[in-house]
Amino acid sequence: MRHGAGQLLAVGFDGTRIPEALAALAEQSGLGGIVLFTRNCPSLDAVLSLTAAARRLAPDILVMVDHEGGRVHRLPPPFTRFPPAAAVGRSGEPRLAAAVASAMARELRAAGFDSGLAPVLDCLLDPANTVIGDRAFGSAPEAVAAFGVAFVEAMLPTGLVPVAKHFPGHGLTAVDSHHALPDTSATVADLERGELVPFRAVLAAGCPAVLVAHVRYRALDAELPGSLSHAVVSGLLRRRLGFDGFVLSDDLEMSAVAATWGVADAARRFLGAGGDLALICRNAEARDAAVAAIERDIERGVLDVAAAQRRRRAIRELVAAAGPRPDLSVIGCAEHRALAEEVARRSAERG
Repeated sequence: MRHGAGQLLAVGFDGTRIPEALAALAEQSGLGGIVLFTRNCPSLDAVLSLTAAARRLAPDILVMVDHEGGRVHRLPPPFTRFPPAAAVGRSGEPRLAAAVASAMARELRAAGFDSGLAPVLDCLLDPANTVIGDRAFGSAPEAVAAFGVAFVEAMLPTGLVPVAKHFPGHGLTAVDSHHALPDTSATVADLERGELVPFRAVLAAGCPAVLVAHVRYRALDAELPGSLSHAVVSGLLRRRLGFDGFVLSDDLEMSAVAATWGVADAARRFLGAGGDLALICRNAEARDAAVAAIERDIERGVLDVAAAQRRRRAIRELVAAAGPRPDLSVIGCAEHRALAEEVARRSAERG
């Protein structure tokens, strides 16, 4: 029996079936999470089959999909396609953020998911920032905070886990972390006035999970991006903001970290910095290398998995406390389609 390194990973894969190697990993080492994408979900039946199979892999596994609305929409018809966060923000009505969060949560929960890895809480402070762009509620920190709080508070009772991202903010740089490492010279005071405002607000509202960005904040750590930095994860998020909840990395296969540190080393650095669940969203070789590297750290006594396991159990308890999953009939129902149309209409009226 290995040392449970797999429990610290959430992984993705190609195809519409759980790969045998992934099932073997879950049996031998545990598995913290599965992340599904468009490539895995050609039909509702495929989604339901995969989420059911994923839940059988490990008792505490989290079944997730990166599904925000707008262009980050991963699921096939009949799932309701909601407008992007920017459209919700332009409406000027946080109640619409709450309604979208609740509707989206009902659909994802019915399909077997535990989280949609939303909301985005970045403030669009650089107009050239296309990687965030219309994924943000807006540019004003207080407005983003109001919409983010409405979203999180509406989602919490549903049992779909809200995940605030991309901490401590991806809105100050135009570089896409999928391709290179974004860098900002913003001071801590700048962050406190801007990007941290929405995160502080949703954490105060009870948001149980945070996803950390692959952005280097030179005022906090001159070398490492936030996702790999003890100063950002343990220093800023855990100590300064007082967050003892669940911390996820952004996908460690993104070039912002993989090109310099490699996926396996990035995973162990993220976990060593105070993170709980490292995301490796596609490559099996990278996943296996990360498992081996994390196992070595556990065996050497430099990585304690107990806190991460405790936090993941707390997330599972939050899901369980919401009760049974909704009926499949909520997926793409008339009420949800009407809501999506209302958001688009109100956004256009105020745009």
